[in-house]
Amino acid sequence: MKLGISLFIIIGLATCNSLKLEKNPVFKIIGGTYNNWVGGQPGISGIRMVIEYESAKKIDFKGIYFSNKYTKAELKQEKNKMYVVAHFDTSTRQSNDRILDRDPKKEMNNKLPDIHIPPFEIKENEAIIFYMEGTKKKYVKVSNLKKTDTVFFP
Repeated sequence: MKLGISLFIIIGLATCNSLKLEKNPVFKIIGGTYNNWVGGQPGISGIRMVIEYESAKKIDFKGIYFSNKYTKAELKQEKNKMYVVAHFDTSTRQSNDRILDRDPKKEMNNKLPDIHIPPFEIKENEAIIFYMEGTKKKYVKVSNLKKTDTVFFP
């Protein structure tokens, strides 16, 4: 019994230590911005984030956590500058495939809300970049993201 409890505690502590923010990543964050955007139809909206970085190596960016959302990271290069770009969906439009019924069994196939809690605590103007270095998962916090004006699409 004591062996089982000891093993459980050791595994728990080992797991806690596996998630750490990188203090010296192989790339340098130059800065970043984000802005809300609103589509031409009611309920269509999102957030676009652009983070500039410098690196001598190719980085395998996987995704970005921001405002309890997660999305795949996209890479963009313009005029010798490199960017990680993310598009977060904040649409409030409800899909027509949601079933609401007195019988809860009929509602079981409804899609659950898409909420992603970041692996680390972040503020409103911060994001977590998730990337791979070889076979290791790495996380970097980006602070002081600047919010720019909302873009309205027709």
